[in-house]
Formats: sequence, C-alpha cells, structure tokens
Amino acid sequence: MACAGRPPSGEIMKLTSVFPQIKTDNKIQKSSGSASTKPVAGSVPLAADKVEFSAGSREVLKMQELLQEAPDVRQELVADLKRQVEDGSYQVDPYKVADKMLKSLLSDV
Repeated sequence: MACAGRPPSGEIMKLTSVFPQIKTDNKIQKSSGSASTKPVAGSVPLAADKVEFSAGSREVLKMQELLQEAPDVRQELVADLKRQVEDGSYQVDPYKVADKMLKSLLSDV
C-alpha cells in the first residue's frame, strides 16, 4: 500500500526534491580597534549598545564582590577549634547535632 508523499518501500527520499534549497548569507565583519570608523556617505549612523542592570542585579553584583573579598577560611575560628580539640576541651552537644540532622532531613522532603 502506498501513501501519498512517501516513496515506495526501499527507496530513499531526498529532501532536496521536496524542500527548495535555503541559502543564507551569514557574513560577520570584524573591525579592528585601531581602524578609524569613518561614516560611509549615505549610511545611517548606528546607535551604541547600552546595558542597564536592575537594582536587584546591582545588589547581587555588590554581594559577589564582598564575598570575593572575604577570606575562604576564618583562620581565628579554625585555630580556636584546633586548640580545643588538642587540649580535650571541645564538647559536642548531641542534642544540637540531632536537631540539625532532623532539620536537614525534613528540609529535603
């Protein structure tokens, strides 16, 4: 049984026979920074691109800058904890550990 628009079984259908050739002209012109940009006679001057960030975006950028300035490790806290572990004065509160484990478990649900 043959279907309209389909080739008989065993034959390969070429899309070029169904769809016309599509040609595009995707040429990109690169300009060097040292070349002078003189307007061509009869051309329309192009407007410069402009980007404006929202207040929220500016706030996020400010926070990112502050985070980059902050040290990755708080050395004084690490040194204090090391000292406590070494001299045996570091105490773990099992109730706090269990509470945080339960909160973490419940927040994943």
